[in-house]
Amino acid sequence: MRLLPTSKNLVGVLPPSPSCPSVLSLFKALPFSFIFLDLEHTPHYPLHRLPDTLNHLGSFPSLVRIPGKNSLDNIQKVLDSGAQNLLIPMINTREEAEKIVHAAKFPPLGSRGCTSSFFNEFGTSEAPFATSLENGKISVGVQIETMEGVRNAKEIAATPGVDWVFLGPVDLASSLGVIESDAFFCHEDVQRTLRDVGRIVIEEGKEVGTLITGKEDAQMFDSFKINVALGSSMLLDGSKRFLADVDR
Repeated sequence: MRLLPTSKNLVGVLPPSPSCPSVLSLFKALPFSFIFLDLEHTPHYPLHRLPDTLNHLGSFPSLVRIPGKNSLDNIQKVLDSGAQNLLIPMINTREEAEKIVHAAKFPPLGSRGCTSSFFNEFGTSEAPFATSLENGKISVGVQIETMEGVRNAKEIAATPGVDWVFLGPVDLASSLGVIESDAFFCHEDVQRTLRDVGRIVIEEGKEVGTLITGKEDAQMFDSFKINVALGSSMLLDGSKRFLADVDR
């Protein structure tokens, strides 16, 4: 299911790993807007397992972060696996964003190769090669998470075919030189950068999102339409509360 366009604020969840069906099932049972499948920071997750993961999620919406912006062939593989919502990390220039769109779209909008695969039920669907229809089913998100990307945010967001922009606060904190400070996510430089870049993206008519850690973040970034909560933090915080309760 394509996440965009949307009239409401979406909140997805990022599980610790996409490789554990039981954890995915637990999060799927909760009223999250989508599940974030991170293939960038899970080196133990082989790409050939993605069709099984998407099949396990069924009709529950998902967002797949591609493993590396420089592996454009991974975009083809992820889309052929049946993914419809993509996020490509570490985009710093409009030229990089244009290459992403070109790889994700069938001609005449891009250069994606057409075949029989999971996305079209191996050619058995009613219109297996309706490529113009398939182009409309795909949402392309790019991730800004460096100061170079921040400087080029307006041009990146204005790229035709880019549907939304995700702002990565962790690598932004690293790029800003404040990641070693306590509670770097709340650092004023990080927060200001997120707000400023978010405003630029929205002014270009595109949706924007970031990581949120709770109610305060959700309120601070209430103009952001596609936010993501950390599943690992939920599991850890819930476990800490339980242990504190039983230890009283």
